[in-house]
Amino acid sequence: MRARETKDRSRDAPTTVLLGRHWSGAGGAVRRLATRLARQLQHDVETCDLAEPNDPLPRLARTVGERGATHLVLLPVTLEDAGPAGARVDVDRTLRVHRGRGPATDDIARMLGDRARDAARSLAGERRQPAQVVVVLATGGGASPASNAEVARLARLVYEAHGFGDVTYAFVGLTTPSVGEVIARAARLGARGIVVVPHLLFDPRGHRRLARQARAGGAAARVEVAVARTLDTHPGLVWALVRRHLEALADGGLGAAWVNPDLLRVLEHAHAHGPRPGADREARMAQLLPPRYRDSSLVVSSAPMEAATLRRDDDGRVAWDRTWQGFCELALAGGPPHRGTLLEAVAPDEALANPERYAEVRAELARGLEMVTGLAVVLDGPVGWIGLRCVDEEMAIWLMRAIVVENIMVRREGAILYLPAGCRFTLDGEIKNVVTAVAKTYHYWTEHQAKARGG
Repeated sequence: MRARETKDRSRDAPTTVLLGRHWSGAGGAVRRLATRLARQLQHDVETCDLAEPNDPLPRLARTVGERGATHLVLLPVTLEDAGPAGARVDVDRTLRVHRGRGPATDDIARMLGDRARDAARSLAGERRQPAQVVVVLATGGGASPASNAEVARLARLVYEAHGFGDVTYAFVGLTTPSVGEVIARAARLGARGIVVVPHLLFDPRGHRRLARQARAGGAAARVEVAVARTLDTHPGLVWALVRRHLEALADGGLGAAWVNPDLLRVLEHAHAHGPRPGADREARMAQLLPPRYRDSSLVVSSAPMEAATLRRDDDGRVAWDRTWQGFCELALAGGPPHRGTLLEAVAPDEALANPERYAEVRAELARGLEMVTGLAVVLDGPVGWIGLRCVDEEMAIWLMRAIVVENIMVRREGAILYLPAGCRFTLDGEIKNVVTAVAKTYHYWTEHQAKARGG
């Protein structure tokens, strides 16, 4: 299906293809998404169901090439880590293929939180209080451990952002815990209302199955259950795809293809906050992340931070406070190498496998964190972590939300943030990842505080 958006411009305008699988029951919703995306990009958007017979993507690519397009952007519309962007496509050399990624974790978390908050309002009376509501992110089969871990991470992000009594996850398929089991457990622990949010895209059959399980679970546990709307129609989905579209073109040399000037201005100016006021910005952004991270149209390069050379002082030690020329440069440098894979907590026995090296790692982390923030470091906390004492809980919560999006696991105890530390951490790897993420987010926190004071 082709969503056309004809404008007066050069023939270098790309064609974007939305990739998915098993869309037969959601064809109308997929077409509407393509139309909305074409309106923002101002060029043609195609859809391709890879589950259809006879290898549809190569055929579609040939058709696009015959129409004179020279750039093809492939965007997976999926919530899975390993989406279909790597699907085989044989094209003529005149058609350049740009492979994008599925919606980013922060965009997905924002949409899930938005849906949870809306559904919670439908609960009766006093149960509308967020602290009395348990949110369940209900996902598909659960066969992939990596995907399961991502859902757990999303649950934590939504929990930290919205103040619900708890945010957990369940599986619609055979994997446990099931939706009914999670509802029963929440009811036993005193939940007065439960919101089930579908972690699904363009899966009407899965959504119907989820709704049946949620209703049955609520009836069995004698607790009120509300099922949230799907993410299919959330306006933030379009902006999540705009973000990935621009990233795909930027990674391949943005100047080679035409881009909607409004979107290009957002890409070029890191401190911009969305397209011009007249643009169709329908998304009602949840207060999930600091403003810098809430801007789903702001594109941050996926290039790793390791491109920045570590500067040294006269004694040969890393000068963490002088590594980046400026924080605008830091903001555009992209996420750390762990942006694609979460830098997780280190088990105590693993952290202490080499006590001498563990002490060295923590000492360097402490030095770096103190240099980039001026905050006190906590070294007497749990094994495998290093603490950073924030000014207050508001600051700790704000930083935690942002650091998690940088793909660094972080935990909070009051005003203290705990970041991973292990004996196998290297200076140019994990140590740099942690210090970089904190430097970047701390800068945005100080900017946020200045704006709050009217500075």
